[in-house]
Amino acid sequence: MAQSFFRSGLGRLVVALMLLALAPALVVLAQLGSGARSLAVEYAARQQQQAAEAAVRLFEEMLDSVARTLENAARSAGDWAVGAECVARAAKVAATQPFIQRVLVVAGDGRVLCTSVGIPATPVSLGDRPYLRRALASPGLVVGTPVVGRLTGEVVLPVAHAVPAGPPSEDGARLPNTPAVLVAPLDLGWFARLVHAMSDESGGESFALIVSDNAQVLAAHPRIADLPPADRPAAHPFIEAILAAPAGWAAVADFAGRDRIVGFAHTRSTGLAIAVATDRASIVGPITRELLIALGLIAAAAAAGVGAALWVAQARIGRPLLALAEAAKALRDGEVPPPLADRPAVREIALLAQAFTGMAAEITRRQTALEAAKHELEAANRHLSELAERDPLTGLANRRAFDRALEASWKRAQRQALPLGLLIIDIDHFKQFNDRYGHLEGDACLIRVARQLASIALRPHDVVARLGGEEFAVLLPDTDLPGAVALGERIRARLHALMLLHEGSPHGIVTASIGAASIVPLDVSEPRVLLAAADRAVYAAKASGRDRVAAEGLAEAA
Repeated sequence: MAQSFFRSGLGRLVVALMLLALAPALVVLAQLGSGARSLAVEYAARQQQQAAEAAVRLFEEMLDSVARTLENAARSAGDWAVGAECVARAAKVAATQPFIQRVLVVAGDGRVLCTSVGIPATPVSLGDRPYLRRALASPGLVVGTPVVGRLTGEVVLPVAHAVPAGPPSEDGARLPNTPAVLVAPLDLGWFARLVHAMSDESGGESFALIVSDNAQVLAAHPRIADLPPADRPAAHPFIEAILAAPAGWAAVADFAGRDRIVGFAHTRSTGLAIAVATDRASIVGPITRELLIALGLIAAAAAAGVGAALWVAQARIGRPLLALAEAAKALRDGEVPPPLADRPAVREIALLAQAFTGMAAEITRRQTALEAAKHELEAANRHLSELAERDPLTGLANRRAFDRALEASWKRAQRQALPLGLLIIDIDHFKQFNDRYGHLEGDACLIRVARQLASIALRPHDVVARLGGEEFAVLLPDTDLPGAVALGERIRARLHALMLLHEGSPHGIVTASIGAASIVPLDVSEPRVLLAAADRAVYAAKASGRDRVAAEGLAEAA
């Protein structure tokens, strides 16, 4: 009797009504899944682009740091003796910057005199390198185009600085006797590994690329199979997407045909593109799995609901009708019909509504969980952005935050024609402090100095930052030179009051050389003018005996 009911028109109608009731839920679930995948892809794309832009900023900062290191080394290289001393001096310079693969001292005719890892066993010449000729003809830093290094066979970005000419040495064994150039090949492979380590959040499914403006893949991590050599362009839609705009993101297949979400940005100084790519499947895969789980739950609920509805329909409608038919047949045959039970027939519809409401609540719960996870990810990203602009040792703003504040304050001063002041504070004889007391005490000293700087009553727009090492800066909007000098003297007095013992200093305590500068910028000037003036003032303070404030005034920048 049950099978005949299931095959009856009433049973089929119940099944059809159940499927119609589930159809909106399936449509809503499909739309929610599609929307969630789109949001996840867009969010991941923005993350990849932000990672690439952060890598470009890091590249520019590290290139600037290398430039300063090489310039300082070039100024002292005239005293280097050719031979073991040259190797030791070059190694000391190379050790200061992890971006530098090695340091080479090259004669004017291209001969490699020594490197930071030794003197070449066989003669090596770089005389045909264009950057070498440019460095010999230029007093400043020269950044070449990426090349395959002759000593290592790896792709590097050469950075060079000529050794200033000086009087020949009496023994003729020092660099001023011949034109010379310091060359620092920058390890692009190391930088690609660094970018990958900073940006990989997909469990190893991502990779980082460095691409030249003529489509050469200079470095990749992890290594990518089937890539052409670095000296040949890689004609591929993946590379074309990276070079299509100064910055952005794209969804494109990689060299192996896997769908990728790639974010990219281009460096201003070299034109190199830095790209970070992740597997699209790793982004949408978890959402697809959640969607399949939801579909499975709905399918299970649907199966249970249809069975219950059929059972209820049979018990509340089918059986009473069959009992009535049997009674009618019995009456037709002249028999006494069996008694009919009093069976309600419509109350079970509420159970179907209750089942559907339960399924809708489950879908809503899952959507709410997805939205909550999205907000948590956004909050975590904001927290990471804040941490990226703080110096981990002192808690002050770091160089990146300082540069952003300097740019914003500069533009504000330009618009309002107001002065912009800057103090650069350099702790005197800090290397000797570290050598005497150790790096832990050196860190403690930096922290105490930072607390003093932060405790000075500054205005809301003033910024205290650690630029690196023992160097700090105080950015002072709406402050002229006398005001900057006055604050510098207050800072110097605060450091005196600390009475931090420093037996390696002539003053006996920790002191600082402070450079003060102020400027009223106009439209065509740049912030580096103010920064350079404050740097010069610091050097003037050091040259005058340290533990003092030196100032350099600037006219309105034009």
